[in-house]
Amino acid sequence: MSALTELAQQPAADALVTLFELDATALGDSSIRRFTSTAWQSSVVRFGGRSYAPIDIEATGFEWQGQGAPPTPSLRLVNTNLVLGALARDFGDLVGAGLTRLRTYARFLDDGFSPDPAMHFPPDLYRIERKVAQNKLFIEFELAVPFDQEGQLLPGRVMLRDSCTHTYRRWIGGGFSYLAATCPYVGSAYFRATGQATSTASQDRCGKRLSDCQKRFGNEPLPTRAFPGLARVRV
Repeated sequence: MSALTELAQQPAADALVTLFELDATALGDSSIRRFTSTAWQSSVVRFGGRSYAPIDIEATGFEWQGQGAPPTPSLRLVNTNLVLGALARDFGDLVGAGLTRLRTYARFLDDGFSPDPAMHFPPDLYRIERKVAQNKLFIEFELAVPFDQEGQLLPGRVMLRDSCTHTYRRWIGGGFSYLAATCPYVGSAYFRATGQATSTASQDRCGKRLSDCQKRFGNEPLPTRAFPGLARVRV
């Protein structure tokens, strides 16, 4: 049993810390925004070497019921400094941006008495579905889980013989962003889009070919979304 599991089962557990990461880089934002609630902390929080700014947050509706439709949480954030309002104005109300909720205990923070960036509950991944309200005091968003497929029409994707439709990880300066990625590759071997190996992480691109998948996964089962045998049999 891990220290995290043991702590969660204690009647008087350590303070639970909720961290949020807003990733609108796919919409054109320059960086990932990280923040935490002022309800328990009034200064910057550091976890895993990353800083989370304290702001007033009201987050509701994250609980899963185990049946029925997935949750559609509501996230209300203070907008008195107009930063979030400016982001919403510049990037289409932030619709489609990713939001990650990460929970850990205070002792595992970088300045806790037992710092450990691996000690956190599985991250909750959401996307911003719509902006509910905005004024000078706050801005409120409705979230949805990435796999919420209500209203989705079939077929869901085009079957291509020679091109994978996975979304590859993105270099955002200092590290890779996997928030929008569907390709499971997390390795440290880097390749250009043309297939040549490179030692520079920022040049890592996937050319979407079967050979690109083989370079990264070797003899493992390939997660490609291409259909190499699509045109080999004709009726």
